[in-house]
Amino acid sequence: MRASRLAEFYSRETMKTPELHHSSGRWVDMPLKVGVLGAGAVGAYVGGLIALRTKSDVVMVGRRRFVDQVSAGGVTLRPDPRRPRDVHSIRPMHVTVDDDPKALAGCDIIIVAVKSTATADAAAQLERIAERGGFPPHALVLSLQNGVGNGSILVRALEKHGVATLPCMVNFNVVWDSYASDDVRDGCRIRRCTPAKPGMPCIGIHDLPERAVADGTGLVDHPSVFAAKKANLAAFVEALRETGLVVSLERDILPVLYGKLLINLQSPVNALSGAPVPTTLSRRRFRMAWRALVLEALDVYDACGIKPKRPYVPFLPFVLALPDWAYNAAASLLFPLDPGCKSSMLQDCETGRATEIDALCGEIVRLARRNDNRARDEDAGAGGEGGGDARGIARGIGRALAALGFGFGFGRGSGRRGRTAPLNARAIELVKRLERIGLPDGRMGPDELWEALTR
Repeated sequence: MRASRLAEFYSRETMKTPELHHSSGRWVDMPLKVGVLGAGAVGAYVGGLIALRTKSDVVMVGRRRFVDQVSAGGVTLRPDPRRPRDVHSIRPMHVTVDDDPKALAGCDIIIVAVKSTATADAAAQLERIAERGGFPPHALVLSLQNGVGNGSILVRALEKHGVATLPCMVNFNVVWDSYASDDVRDGCRIRRCTPAKPGMPCIGIHDLPERAVADGTGLVDHPSVFAAKKANLAAFVEALRETGLVVSLERDILPVLYGKLLINLQSPVNALSGAPVPTTLSRRRFRMAWRALVLEALDVYDACGIKPKRPYVPFLPFVLALPDWAYNAAASLLFPLDPGCKSSMLQDCETGRATEIDALCGEIVRLARRNDNRARDEDAGAGGEGGGDARGIARGIGRALAALGFGFGFGRGSGRRGRTAPLNARAIELVKRLERIGLPDGRMGPDELWEALTR
C-alpha cells in the first residue's frame, strides 16, 4: 500500500470512526492488540505481563509445548526475585495462544522474541503476512532479542511493506521453569531472576525520529501514517510502563545493544560451567574468563569507533577481577540474583537446542575481521607500516610494553589490537563442542575453562 493510499485510508477512517483519532499520543477507547512471535521465556514473560496488567489484547505464538501448557494451565509469572511469593496467574481464556504466525495478523505491535538463530525464519513469516496486507499501516515490529544484527534482518524483510522495525534491548533474565515439564496442566511458569537495577531501564526501545525519514526502519514518508506510528509507539510504551517495567526510548540503540553484548559475553562461561549464574560468578577463574572476553571486545570496539552505552562498563573489568570475598559481598548488595538464575545459553544446552553463540561472541569476531581488512587496506594505501609514522611508533611502543608484561595481554597494546578476537573465537569453538556432546559431559571447571580459553 503506497503512502498516498495510506493517507487516504487514515483520512477516510478517521472521518467515519471517531475512535481512530488519537490524543496525547495514544489511541482513545481502542485496546492495543499486541502479538508475540517466539513466546519462550522473554516473549511469554513480557506478553504475559501485558495481558495481566493492561487492557491490551495479547496474542502469543510459540512452540506446541507452550501452546499446550497455556491452553491447559494458563501462565504463572513471578516478576520479582526478591518476593518469591509474589505470584500472578493468567487464565487460558484471557490470552490467545497459537503455533501459527498467521494469528498475528491485525496486531498493532508485534514483539519478535525468537532466538537469533531463528530471526531469518521469523522475518520471512512476518513478510508473508505483510504481503497480504495483514498488518495495519501503523504496525510496529519490536525485536526483543540478544545480539546486534536482528533488527537489520527484520528491516530488510518488512520495510518494503511499510512496517517499521525497532530494535530493543532487554535488561533482565527470566527462566521458563516448566519448559521440561511432562504435565501440561502445570501451565507455563516463568520466573524473573534479576531485580530492577536503579537508574537502568528493563527495556530500551529504538525511538522513532521526530519526522518521517528513510532511515532504514521501514517508515512510510507520509505525515498522517507517521503520526499514527508515533501514537502507536507511545501507547505501547505506556502499556509497558503499566506492567511495572522501566522503559527508555533511545535515539540511537546501537551503543545500547553493544553495551548489552558485553554482559551477554558471560553466557558462554555460564553454559560451559553448567551451573546457575550466581554459582558461576562466585568463582574468580570463571569471572576472569568473562573479563577476558569483555576486554578483547572493548579492544575491538575501540578499533571500530564503537562507544557502548552502559553505566557500569568502565568498572566491569575491575569488579570481575576482585577476590571472591570482595566480589561476592558486592554482588549480594549491588546486583543480587535468584539462586537458580541461568543464562539462556545454559538453558539451551540443557534442553539440547542450538545456542546464540554466533550472535554474541560471533559478533566480536566479525567486527575484528572487519577491522583487520580495513587496516590492511589502509596499510597498503600508505605503503605499509614502515617509516616513522605515528602509527608505526605507537605499535612499536605497544609491542615493547607487552613484552615487558604491561597491559592485559592477548593482543592488547599490540599492533593488531582490535584486529583479532582469538578468545571469543575460542569461546565459540568450546560452546559448539558443548552443543555436540551436551551436559553434563561438556561441563568444565573454572581452571579447565581458563586453560582451554587462553591456551
